Amino acid sequence: MRVSELAKRVGISPTAVRFYESEGVLPEAPRTENGYRTYSDIDLCRLRMVVALRGLGIELSESGRLAGLCVDGRCDDMEAQLIVQIGERRREVARARAELEHLDRELASRQAQLRSARSLPMACCQEVEHVDD
Repeated sequence: MRVSELAKRVGISPTAVRFYESEGVLPEAPRTENGYRTYSDIDLCRLRMVVALRGLGIELSESGRLAGLCVDGRCDDMEAQLIVQIGERRREVARARAELEHLDRELASRQAQLRSARSLPMACCQEVEHVDD
């Protein structure tokens, strides 16, 4: 299949397919006599896996490596490694969520303070002595 068909079947743009190839995530495709790239069903499988892994937030090179394991018949190894990486990503998400929740609580508190004491910022500024030169 050509790049446009592969892209359509994976749900990405032809430019993205070429990018993945240039980054080495997708092996360089053989070309026809007229220069068109040709891809196999194995390339389709690999690329679908890379896109799915990227959707989980896994780095591009790691997504390519993991997809390569499965394409090479080592899906069990890929799954074992992916389970560990998904656990790490979930911990990252939990930390980010906790940080955002803390920030939201702080913002809500400041907003409530400002609403209850509308003159607070002005009162604070009036306490500062102004020195005239």
